[in-house]
Amino acid sequence: MPPLPGLREQKKSETKLALSRAALELAQERGDLAAVTIDDIADAVRVSPRTFRNYFTSKEDAVLFSLQGVEDTAIELLRQRPGGERVLDSLEAAIVHLATSAAFGTAVAVTRLSAQNPGLAAHAAARPDDAGALVLAEVSRRAGLDSDVDLYPLLVCNAAYAVLRTVIQLAITKTGLPGEPGELVAQGFQKLRDGLA
Repeated sequence: MPPLPGLREQKKSETKLALSRAALELAQERGDLAAVTIDDIADAVRVSPRTFRNYFTSKEDAVLFSLQGVEDTAIELLRQRPGGERVLDSLEAAIVHLATSAAFGTAVAVTRLSAQNPGLAAHAAARPDDAGALVLAEVSRRAGLDSDVDLYPLLVCNAAYAVLRTVIQLAITKTGLPGEPGELVAQGFQKLRDGLA
């Protein structure tokens, strides 16, 4: 078990998270990240713009940081699944859990903002996929395969991401989701099992 962070580190972590949440909330309220300034974000958290810049290089980075918790949760959920469980079942359980939590709303909000804001979309595209690499490593470990030479780990990860991305994309359409997010994720995984026939 890693040592608990000190009070100073905990305060820094809380400030960073508060700045990220404020950036996302202000962008949602105003309907566009372009309508939000770094000063607005700093004011919402009652810190200086300089303090903001100690944590983030841009408001786009602050918004995207809100996904860190979503990604960390996904990885932890996958690691907690039973060892003998089929990989696809483990991925489904983790993603259904995400889709029925507040994390799903965060992912939808960031995706919606990215669709409306080319600058945010560019930052998202340039962002390293550390979480994807960790999920791939866990899937490879569970499957007993090397993702550098075996097709299965990368294929199953990409298929699982496709299910989640599809449900998120449905959520940002004008008509919204045609059902509960968790149920739609389960349907998507069943389609994968059925061979998309």
